[in-house]
Amino acid sequence: MAGRGARPALVAPTVNLVTKNAGMNRFVWGAQHANGLGSPPGQYSARVTAGGITKTVPLRLRIDPRLAADGTTEADLQAQYAHNLKMREMVADVNALLARVRTAEAKYKGATGAAADTATKVKEVSEIVNTQPIRYGKPGLQAHITYLAGMTARADQKVGQDAFERYTFLRKELEAAKAKLDRAIGPATRM
Repeated sequence: MAGRGARPALVAPTVNLVTKNAGMNRFVWGAQHANGLGSPPGQYSARVTAGGITKTVPLRLRIDPRLAADGTTEADLQAQYAHNLKMREMVADVNALLARVRTAEAKYKGATGAAADTATKVKEVSEIVNTQPIRYGKPGLQAHITYLAGMTARADQKVGQDAFERYTFLRKELEAAKAKLDRAIGPATRM
């Protein structure tokens, strides 16, 4: 993510090249941010190279007029982008927690004595985070988080209040599961 006040970079697809052929030519600009998310309307900079000369020029990405006609605003898309960044972070957090749980499950498999108590606590966190391994099992926290992330990133749209509320709820659940695992096996080590 670009620093405050800096213009983020847009990534243009390299497979869409404008030809020099006479007739109908079409170029589709995929306005993706360098982080892979769709870029919201705003000020950006583009690096243009032609004839061996490279220049950086300002670029204003505007809202799709069809979205604007349907009542979506630039502010809606900027809020969606900010929400999707937070969702991406939460997906990474739940995946990291799941990796820690799986490592701990392997470590404490078949444990006895005091370690068996730790194994039980790890299993409790696993049941919160993982989807139950039975047909039509109860979705775990990871499934809920990835579903919400996909739901709000699929299309340019105003994110509903229910999605913001669900994010807050899931973030609290995730933090509680992290804390429970930390109490059982100790905090995660940072690299």
